[in-house]
Amino acid sequence: MIDTLNLILLALIAGLLWALVTRQRALDERLARLDRLDDIRAAVQRMAGSGEALDLRRLEHVLIDMRDGQKRLEERLVGLAEVSRKEASRDPGSAEPRGPERPTAAGLVERVHGRLMAMGYERIELLTGSEEIAALLAAGGDGEVRVEARRDGASCKGRVRLAAGVIAAVELQASHAMFP
Repeated sequence: MIDTLNLILLALIAGLLWALVTRQRALDERLARLDRLDDIRAAVQRMAGSGEALDLRRLEHVLIDMRDGQKRLEERLVGLAEVSRKEASRDPGSAEPRGPERPTAAGLVERVHGRLMAMGYERIELLTGSEEIAALLAAGGDGEVRVEARRDGASCKGRVRLAAGVIAAVELQASHAMFP
């Protein structure tokens, strides 16, 4: 009886040892995957070191040049669109214009947006409603459209003056400049 009890106890101990060895192998495999963290840490430190080599002033100037170039391109595109619109209103068989086309409210809104964007404004919002713009055009196109926009981070408010349905002047002023 003692021999069988010892044999059972020995088998139980062997089973526990086998389970511990298996568990240890699984943990070693998981820890081996974590050894890659050292490689990742070294790569991150190399990247952080290379960031110091960047000349931030030069990078800032390059970004400013890109922004200015984009503004000039936008102004040129708006100018070309206006020229092509004028040429499209001409009769193909003659050098004389076909006659004034009646501007639409949607076309006027688009022109106001285009002009303000070319001037460097963003987040443009027309405070004058589309019904008021349509009524303004029906009455001859003389008047003004109230607008609100942002330029260089500052909120600007003002108006776009119209003469015969064409933009005559843009008068926008920064909000902080309006109140002394």
